[in-house]
Amino acid sequence: MGDPRQQLRQQPADLIRDHIEAVLLVHADDTRRRKTEIQALEAQGHRIVSGGQVDQNSWEIRDWRTDQLLAQGDDGREGYDDTTDRLNPDDMWVHIDNVREEPPPLPVTPGIPQSLGDLLADWVETLGVTDLEIASFIGWSEDKVRAHRSEL
Repeated sequence: MGDPRQQLRQQPADLIRDHIEAVLLVHADDTRRRKTEIQALEAQGHRIVSGGQVDQNSWEIRDWRTDQLLAQGDDGREGYDDTTDRLNPDDMWVHIDNVREEPPPLPVTPGIPQSLGDLLADWVETLGVTDLEIASFIGWSEDKVRAHRSEL
C-alpha cells in the first residue's frame, strides 16, 4: 500500500484531474447543445451572424457559418443599428453570442474549493494552454482533449 502520507499527497492531484475531466465533459456537452440549437435556428430560416463593435466607431457584421462580410461601417452603434434594421427587416438574424443565454454551470468536485475549481476551468478554456498540456496532465489522448475543447 505504501506510505499513507504519500497517498494523501496524491489525492489532491487526482481531485484536480477529476475536476479538469468534468470541466471538459461539461464543455463538450455545451458544445453539442449549442450546435443543436444553431441547427434548429437555421432550419427555421434564421441566419447566425457574428461581429459587432470593432472599436469605438467601427463595426462589422459577418455570416457566422461562412465568415462572409455582410456589412461594415465606422459610424458607431447608431450606424450598426440602422444597418441591421435595414438588412434584417424580418429580424431573422441571431448573433452567435445570443444562441445560448447562460453558460452551463461549472462542475463541483467534492474536495476542490470553488475558487480553485473556477481557476481550473479558466485554465482549461485558456487558448494559450495546449491540448497536449491538458492531455499530459489528466492522462487523456491529445485528440480526446481537442474534441472536448473544440469550438463550433
